[in-house]
Amino acid sequence: MSSSDAQSKRRNRRLSATRSAPDRSLNKDRWILSYADFITLLFAFFVALYSISLKKSGDEQVLSETLNGVFDAVQKSIKPINIGDPTAGQPESEQILEVAPSAADPQTSESEQTDESDSSALYQSLSDSISSQFPQLQTSGQVSITEDARWVTLDMKAGLIFSQGSYELTNEAVALLIVVSSILQVYPAPILVLGNTDDLPTNSRTVPTNWHLSSLRAASVVDELVYRGIDPKLLAPLGFGSENPKVRNSNDFARAQNRRVTLKISKEKQANIHDYLFN
Repeated sequence: MSSSDAQSKRRNRRLSATRSAPDRSLNKDRWILSYADFITLLFAFFVALYSISLKKSGDEQVLSETLNGVFDAVQKSIKPINIGDPTAGQPESEQILEVAPSAADPQTSESEQTDESDSSALYQSLSDSISSQFPQLQTSGQVSITEDARWVTLDMKAGLIFSQGSYELTNEAVALLIVVSSILQVYPAPILVLGNTDDLPTNSRTVPTNWHLSSLRAASVVDELVYRGIDPKLLAPLGFGSENPKVRNSNDFARAQNRRVTLKISKEKQANIHDYLFN
């Protein structure tokens, strides 16, 4: 082999090595993505273990449902939460009214039909979402949803959303209110937040009476709803102390029924709750 042929082969090998180097450099850092995913999942796992360790025995199932709700609700920034029947939670502009004015009531306006349809959609959306994401809350009586001619009412037991004697929201309460607020945003209407206690004294210097405790608890729920995107002009916290019991405070079970926070969502739309209440 001549020296010129040998030099040509060496030059070709150098060019081949030079062309393959960028390919190797492009792939050498791909392991970082898989490693980052693994660390993220590991962190979430230990957070869940730590949360479970803080709870009393017997609360594991409720906590599990709550953690599922938290992770599902956080994903709403990427994917809308599942609220059951897709037509139930659609914004007003996308809804199709199927109920035509009856012959017996020709004066029924289109706006009145829309309000009625929206309020029914709100009730169904709240019920479906809480049932699917927090299935034990309704069956255990911790949360109830009802409606009448004027209001859609969401009742939450204080034992679920506050520690005893406290007005700071629990993690379970935050998870629940994230789901609730995401639905309320598509139905802007006046909302009364009512705090109620039992008849036992608070025995606290920082919260001296049940009037204080019920008002502070209602205000904490309002603060969370505002933080989650609800228009503050539509919200009003009210504290009733022990003066609005559901049942007579005759025993511990009855008192637990009376310790609650209630959201009353109006079926009549208004720009702000002050005009709704006083004009």
